[in-house]
Amino acid sequence: MVIGLIIVEGFSVVNVGYRLAAQSLAPAAVADCRCALDWVMRNAQQYNFDPEKIILSGFSAGGHLAMTTALLTPDVGFDSFCEGDEELNVAAIVNWYGVTDVKDLLEGANVHDYALEWMGNQSDRLEIGERVSPINYVHSQLPPIFTVHGDADLSVPYNHAVRFHEALNQANVPNQLLTIPGGGHGEFSYSENLNIYENIESFLRKYDLFNCKDSAISSQLTAINNE
Repeated sequence: MVIGLIIVEGFSVVNVGYRLAAQSLAPAAVADCRCALDWVMRNAQQYNFDPEKIILSGFSAGGHLAMTTALLTPDVGFDSFCEGDEELNVAAIVNWYGVTDVKDLLEGANVHDYALEWMGNQSDRLEIGERVSPINYVHSQLPPIFTVHGDADLSVPYNHAVRFHEALNQANVPNQLLTIPGGGHGEFSYSENLNIYENIESFLRKYDLFNCKDSAISSQLTAINNE
């Protein structure tokens, strides 16, 4: 369904590969994605990208990385291996149930093995966790952010989305939190996905980030579902 929508809307797509924990511990994945955005900015003219309309999106770990890629700044220290020095600005973020507070998953009631594995035995893992947590980079100049999260998610606590949404509201950042009642870590139903994509389309249209004049979501999802 996503590919069908992308084709109709005329988006260019860059699918970013990044180092997993087995290859390199945190914050390698964050650095990789920052450098990928730098590549997109440097090559925008060659590939006919519109640098004023870049939307970052990802599911789960990808959602977290979409947020850190957009929210972090060079002074955090993760851009040193990027080839260019482009200003890394984006037009919007679509976050699918991504972690917003990594440190919260490293100690206390919400500790998760995948977060511990990503940090490994690094002595400064709590500091790194804070540095790669989107919730620590909220300010009034952020781009619009759309978040979808199930309130029964056992992998990424739903309160990550709620706390992030509240912080964005406090900073007057345009944002929307779409809660999926009883929803887990993805694997939403057809009707739930239809509702999600309709909401994403409506959200992006507010900021002139969709090309088609008429809604393409329902017709595309129906056509693909019937194939």
